[in-house]
Amino acid sequence: MKVRNNELSNDAFLGGKLRLLQPKRGFRSGIDSVLLAASITASPGDNVLDIGTGVGTVLFCVMKRIKPLIAFGIELQEEYYSLAQKNAVSNKLKAKMLLGDFQSVGNELGNCAFDQIFFNPPYYSENSYKRSGNQALELANIEKPGSLESMLRFSLKRCKPYGFITLIHRPARLGQILSVLEKGSGDIKILPILSAGRDSTFRIIVRARKSAKGETKLLDTLNLFESTNTESDSRKYSSQVLDVLERGKVLAF
Repeated sequence: MKVRNNELSNDAFLGGKLRLLQPKRGFRSGIDSVLLAASITASPGDNVLDIGTGVGTVLFCVMKRIKPLIAFGIELQEEYYSLAQKNAVSNKLKAKMLLGDFQSVGNELGNCAFDQIFFNPPYYSENSYKRSGNQALELANIEKPGSLESMLRFSLKRCKPYGFITLIHRPARLGQILSVLEKGSGDIKILPILSAGRDSTFRIIVRARKSAKGETKLLDTLNLFESTNTESDSRKYSSQVLDVLERGKVLAF
């Protein structure tokens, strides 16, 4: 599906240091992508892979912070792949953007191994998701049976020993995530993210180290918003989150 310029927005990330074209309708990157990028602990010269890169938000946020990287992003939808290519050029970032399924034997990943693999996968089951008729949005949001496990197993296979696998997801899927990661990695750290007006965790970021033997640890909760009794102020981002969103700071892992 080809997108016209008047169907795109040009959005600022990292306090304007990164600008990305995105469809006005369809999947749009937001805070989840930036928080995930802030969890990546790559070093200059590392090989990194973003699975399901979309318009490149996570990958490009990482690349703005860490230079240079040997960066790959793979995307299934041609519309988003094309925008990721344009976004790389407009932001003067050198990344190899690939179109296709990460599991396909015909993709250009070949037998590459990576120091860092990360992804922001579809979160919702077909039964719980309210369909909008927007095929691109639904493909990005609806988790197909077994797709999460496939991403995790692929990551364990393609990550270098003692490299890192990082993802963001809903807390309800933590059990499935750990059941795969614990078979080939250790030193797993879980960052709960709490949103305003919620009694439970909103998201989790999970980071695992392939071949490591360290214990699984639950980190201190990250509060998206400042605690306040004033309803009008209840949606102000916390200072820690503002540091990530506007100044490109990292999250402590």
